[in-house]
Amino acid sequence: MEIHGGVMDERMIDFSISVNPYTPAWTDKLFERCKEISNRYLYAEWIEERFRQRFGQDTVIVAGATEAFQIMGFTVMDEAVVIIPTPSYGEYERVASFRTKRVLKIPPKDGVDLDLDNAFELAKKSSKHEKTVLVIGNPNNPTGRYLKIHDELEDLGDKVTIVLDEAFVDFVDDRLRWTIDNPNIIIVRSFTKSYGMPGIRVGYIKSQNFKDTFKRYRAPWALGSCGYAFVEFLIEDDGKFISESVKSIRAESKKFERFGIITDANFGILKVKDAREFQKRLDKDGIHVRNCESFGLRDAVRMAIRRPNENEKLFESLRRMIE
Repeated sequence: MEIHGGVMDERMIDFSISVNPYTPAWTDKLFERCKEISNRYLYAEWIEERFRQRFGQDTVIVAGATEAFQIMGFTVMDEAVVIIPTPSYGEYERVASFRTKRVLKIPPKDGVDLDLDNAFELAKKSSKHEKTVLVIGNPNNPTGRYLKIHDELEDLGDKVTIVLDEAFVDFVDDRLRWTIDNPNIIIVRSFTKSYGMPGIRVGYIKSQNFKDTFKRYRAPWALGSCGYAFVEFLIEDDGKFISESVKSIRAESKKFERFGIITDANFGILKVKDAREFQKRLDKDGIHVRNCESFGLRDAVRMAIRRPNENEKLFESLRRMIE
């Protein structure tokens, strides 16, 4: 079973990884800076105060969202009831299994929509007697749909620890996005997907109650020289690259709607009869998409939104398959 996206063959157009198809104009300068400081040990603490002036005093830099979830698996989720509405990112269940055997996956409604009413009700009941963690991806992975659930999360109060994975929120239209001020929420965000450089591992968490937990358990040099340099350029960029590139991605997303792929993010799912066979047929055209079996969706594939010329090649293959 395919657990994560990505393909080894570099000749393929890779629609299986949901990253920005564009990169900043300062990318070459970034790698020059990376080389300059690669002979040093670099600490996130050295640049974190500058980072917090831009992203908030309740933030902690981590080596990508993956490090954040690794830490939670051993701390926040330790001996807890962990509730995961599905379909969802497989890492939630994997890290939860580190220190607890009580992982409750909530099946979807209508085959794909998150059953959040059931998840919220179960979290309320569980929290009366046991340590409870609720994990939700927003936008959802793999569907790409953005959930308006801030009122429901407020209603859960301070007894449920809520993990809100916003790794792809940069791709969501600002008019749809909402914020929430709940000290018991851990927001997880990733930068390098948004900047088209997932090989550089940089992300952050935002939390009032759990900030010190992540500061204590993160690895001391996990960012490396390129991650450290990336944060330097990120602060200087001040969101300009994201603002410009996401406009292009949102415009391209409208073209995907012709094939029934509706998304608020930079990726979405297409319902098919046989996901494995569908993936193999596209592979023959030099196009790789994500088989969604690991999400529990045997009849769906996930595909990212890429540059217009690459998207058109995908559309051509889809038209041939439909015909």
